[in-house]
Amino acid sequence: MDPDPVATDDVDSNAPAPTEGAVPTENIPPTIAQRNSLDVDVDLALGFASHYCKIGTMECLVEEGNAMAFLGPLMRAAERGCMQVVQWFVKRGCRDMELCLALTAATSSSQVGVAAYLLPHVPKHVLTALSIEILKAAGERSGGSLDGVAFLLHSDFLGDAAATYAVADSIAKSDDEAVAPELRAFVQEHWSEAAFLDGLKQGQEHYMKLMRILKRGESPICLRDLPAPLRVGIAYIPLYRECVEVGGRLLSQRLRGQLVEAVRMLGGGSLEEVSQGRELLATLEHHLPPFLVRAPSVG
Repeated sequence: MDPDPVATDDVDSNAPAPTEGAVPTENIPPTIAQRNSLDVDVDLALGFASHYCKIGTMECLVEEGNAMAFLGPLMRAAERGCMQVVQWFVKRGCRDMELCLALTAATSSSQVGVAAYLLPHVPKHVLTALSIEILKAAGERSGGSLDGVAFLLHSDFLGDAAATYAVADSIAKSDDEAVAPELRAFVQEHWSEAAFLDGLKQGQEHYMKLMRILKRGESPICLRDLPAPLRVGIAYIPLYRECVEVGGRLLSQRLRGQLVEAVRMLGGGSLEEVSQGRELLATLEHHLPPFLVRAPSVG
């Protein structure tokens, strides 16, 4: 009969496993270990110290023990959402690829706060070169939540709206088996060119319904008798509020399509140069009663 398993309830299963012959502890300063001829794996110890957020020990292991393996601990901290540890590694100095992988880890686990911190630290040329792989990896490891992916897209993570939309559309159209079905369905529904066209169609249908109500409505309150801003508010305040609540620099293609159509129907002029969320939302807001709106957060 096999012996009873050793109880491990007090040990986090995600903590790095010790290697044979090493002393996997963050409590032994490297100088003391050297004096006593102890075999301390400083990189492994750094992993343990970062897991338990022992910043002082991490400093010691790097400065005195010359620990250099930042990638694993950084990625695990990003995945857990441990901002203090992530910030410490970034301030110590990380390679571009390490930062990119940490961003992917935070995105995949929907640690939006950590992803928002890391995003400005990853060079744009790295994001551009690896944009599809970042989204694919994040979708594959998402565990069911795509909030992190949505954050990157809403944030215009490539710093170019056309490029960010194009990357999302390429994933929507991809037949690559490495693309998680949930990710593909998400971008197809919200971020693809087809979603934009569907948003335009929804906007047109909404406008036609409004016109039918104005012309044939039998309500005791005749909408045609209301001031124009109130009529616009009744028609478009739900869309306006949904766009405001999204936040970020970019709207999803579906919302953007609805907003483009709303602005067009309101006589917003040429839309070629106001294709992004902030300009479109400002144009719609101009037609709404002031008491119904608040400062938009898109843009």
